[in-house]
Amino acid sequence: MIQNIYIVICFSFLLCCPNSFAQTQNDSLPSSAQSTPEDQFQHYFYDALMQKGIENYSKAIDALLKCGDLFPQRAVVFYELGDLYFITKKYGRAESNLQKAIDLDPDNFWYKEKLYHLYVDQNDYEKAIQAVQPLLYKNQDYEQDLVNLYASAGRFDEALSQIDKLDQRLGYSTNRDQTRIEIYKQTANQKGHIKFLKNRLEEAPKNAQNFLTLIYTLSQYNLKEEAFSTAKLFLKTHPKSHIAHVALYKFYLNAKAYEKAIASMKIVTASNVLAPHLKVKVLSDFMRFVQQNPEYKDVLLEVQPAPSLDTSSRSSLEWAHYYEQQNQIDKALEFYEKALIQTPENLDAIKAFVKLCLAAKQYDRVVVFTATQLELFPTQLELYLARSRAQLALEQIDEALETLEIGVDYIFEEDEITVQYYRSMANLYKRKNNIKKAKAFTNSANAIQLEQ
Repeated sequence: MIQNIYIVICFSFLLCCPNSFAQTQNDSLPSSAQSTPEDQFQHYFYDALMQKGIENYSKAIDALLKCGDLFPQRAVVFYELGDLYFITKKYGRAESNLQKAIDLDPDNFWYKEKLYHLYVDQNDYEKAIQAVQPLLYKNQDYEQDLVNLYASAGRFDEALSQIDKLDQRLGYSTNRDQTRIEIYKQTANQKGHIKFLKNRLEEAPKNAQNFLTLIYTLSQYNLKEEAFSTAKLFLKTHPKSHIAHVALYKFYLNAKAYEKAIASMKIVTASNVLAPHLKVKVLSDFMRFVQQNPEYKDVLLEVQPAPSLDTSSRSSLEWAHYYEQQNQIDKALEFYEKALIQTPENLDAIKAFVKLCLAAKQYDRVVVFTATQLELFPTQLELYLARSRAQLALEQIDEALETLEIGVDYIFEEDEITVQYYRSMANLYKRKNNIKKAKAFTNSANAIQLEQ
């Protein structure tokens, strides 16, 4: 406010005095006989603000120092000096000038706020804690700042006490809850952490998130029995809740209560309200369980993954592999296609899909699919082999040989794939009655095998 008054005075002075603009242009002052200290102050103060505005900070500081010499009791001068020293990162001078401004005008909120920001900028938490105290009445944001300052300074009990005060007066806040939990973790206060979550649950048992948070935290602290009991209470309190079964499912598995685990798994996977990633997590976990306990494979076959489950390439690939193992080729191909939509450059999935199409005698499908894939992966011999085999099965002998002749340029290693490649070429040349080339490729394949 005081600063604004002086700016207004300066502009009024310029407008009302016809000679003032010329004086400013000439960077001169009225003669000492005509000018008063107030005239000089207005001139230097206006010049300081102007220089500050164009970021000429050294000249602004020089002008303000002259103002201070003229009127050493005007707080606004030292506030402006403090601000300029703050801007130029001369923190010691900034602090002393801002403190002097506050001493001269102890009721000015803005001066105190600037000093507080100076300490925060330097991460001087102890001084910032002192400086923020006079600001608390003005804005609730500073009360949250005090929580963070206490925590940053390692004064955790005071931080928790301040959180309690704010919670009681303003209600709970996600940010404050997170700060509280971080303090509990940082101080290894497991007892305090759990007590807080239990109290929150007792206050609002209808809030499912309170159950989930407590269950997760107990599990993190390896208090598995208590976490299991809390999950059971969750279901008892919310008997229609689907998300309760997300928590219970794993506990049932660990307790070898497999029938209950299966029941929970089916509720989760059939749910229309749970997020897809939760269904994927439970389903993927159960698939791993079946791999270790194959007597339950029929249960998995009963579970038909809904479209909402197919949200990750991992899930689709796992289903594809599973159905392939169960010799359910159509379903396996369906999930390979879904996986390739999600991750079209997954070369392993591409090769598995082609191999399965060949096994299913879907030769046209192989020809069309490999044509596209070879544009993306022109060096993959397996794709040339698969395409050629499909063309041969369709009695397209010339096309099959042409495919292999294109791919032969990408043979860089003498391995098993190369042996298969040469033998396929030998077979096709033999069919074309080109015995010389057929023999040459057969000899090349035999030579590689002899070296292996």
